[in-house]
Amino acid sequence: MPLCDFKREICVNIIGGYGCRPAKSAATSKSKEPKLSSKTPKRGPQRAKNNGRFVYKTVGNRGGLPAFWSGRNGGGGREEHASTTFIDIDECLLLVDDCLESQRCLNTPGAYKCIRTKSYVDECTLGAHDCGPMYQCKNTQGSFRCVPKRCEDNQVLDPGTGECKSVNCPPGYRPRDGRCEDVDECREKNNACPFYEECVNTPGSFRCQEQGNVCSNGYYMDRESGFCLDIDECQRGTHTCTSIADCINLPGMYRCKCAAGFEFNEYTMRCEDIDECIKFSGHACSLQADCVNSIGSYQCICKPGFSLAADNRSCDGNELCMGKCINTPGSFLCTCPEGYQVMSDGITCKDIDECLENSNLCDIDQICINLLGSFKCERIECPRNYIPDRTFKNRCLKKPGHCENMFLERCKKLPIHISWQHIAIPKQVNISLHRTSVTLFSMKGPPNQDSSMQFELRLVSAKQGSDSVTPAIRANFLLQKGEDHNSAIIALRDSLDGPQEVHLELTLRLTTNGQFNGKYVANLLVFVSQYRPQTQHSRLHRIRRL
Repeated sequence: MPLCDFKREICVNIIGGYGCRPAKSAATSKSKEPKLSSKTPKRGPQRAKNNGRFVYKTVGNRGGLPAFWSGRNGGGGREEHASTTFIDIDECLLLVDDCLESQRCLNTPGAYKCIRTKSYVDECTLGAHDCGPMYQCKNTQGSFRCVPKRCEDNQVLDPGTGECKSVNCPPGYRPRDGRCEDVDECREKNNACPFYEECVNTPGSFRCQEQGNVCSNGYYMDRESGFCLDIDECQRGTHTCTSIADCINLPGMYRCKCAAGFEFNEYTMRCEDIDECIKFSGHACSLQADCVNSIGSYQCICKPGFSLAADNRSCDGNELCMGKCINTPGSFLCTCPEGYQVMSDGITCKDIDECLENSNLCDIDQICINLLGSFKCERIECPRNYIPDRTFKNRCLKKPGHCENMFLERCKKLPIHISWQHIAIPKQVNISLHRTSVTLFSMKGPPNQDSSMQFELRLVSAKQGSDSVTPAIRANFLLQKGEDHNSAIIALRDSLDGPQEVHLELTLRLTTNGQFNGKYVANLLVFVSQYRPQTQHSRLHRIRRL
């Protein structure tokens, strides 16, 4: 026989008895108002499920303690013993709540709550996440998170596979955060140098010098002369260049010059292959050829109807004349464009140097610049605080007295003089494996051995004659050390399209006895013609026809 009315009540077991409380539908909050009862149960505790509800039956009165429900201010949900102490009943622990299976029971003082919750699913274990290869799945309650992967200091994360790969560094360097970091031997080694010398850290190594040395990094104090002399890391073998790179000594430093087709990677400190087809897209080969990369080089494959020219990157068609070709019975006749004259072979066109033949083409304050097929009158506009050089029309000098109200160090940073140089070249100059570059300019500094010159080249602009012309980039030009002391050569490493006007700026920094002593600026203007240089190709065609 049921102890409580199952239609309106729920039986709740308590110590020494039981209680009947009104039944309510599943809600967010349930209060405890059981019906008082002094009935004596006859069976032990047992849990049974009946249509989604639980029925509790008890037998005996353990310890003979009276069991009844009471509460403060008319409330329920607390169990009262012989003493006046009230103890909260955890309905969730006793499994006397009526929360649905999709809800979670939360006990509260004198009541409980039914909270909605989602089913627990470990998306990371099931593989139901969308974290990429560079992220790690972390499971959370009802969801998951994508946490970026972290590699060890001697590893770098591969973005393609998501794997941590080892980083091998040259001597004097160690891996850190996936990069090669210089080891500071002076800080980590207690006895790196004798006690009377101080340790100076250098990239990949260190050096010992007398304490109190006033020389900058990359220089040492010469005891005989008392001057700061450059340290030749290449000769001493303290550089980190690999076997496929040449060590080039520079004032106060050195540089690793990789072999042709390779470039130096500052992260791995090694020479790596250059994909010329991607890096010089549109410049490596002519428009009539397809570029194919190879280790240390690349190849230009001409399209049908064209043949590879002598520069191994341009493709020749069937052009017989530089200018206009006029067909004649059994032969042909070539006429040259304006500004050119036909040579004795009847095919070759030679540029007319208008500036040389007529010295009165330009004004007295202008410079006559001969171009291929034309000429140009250029007036040198000196920048502010500079005046024209009376000896050389293409140079501007620093205005006298300009540095009177200026600090000496700031004045030294201004160029001593600014010059302009001009050159005209045909488009698609022949550059091949036999002639890898063409010299455009050569610059010289002071020949004194106690002075050194640093050169820096940058591309200012490239003005195209039409939208179809591929503009020049900085990588098309080489800055090389000249044969003489303090000299440099600017060379063309890739043939250029034309017509276009390229503006290069060369900065020369002078150092005397290890101290900065001034700088010079040279503006280099390259005028690229719309015509290509003539080869023996046209002459062979004429011999065949004759």
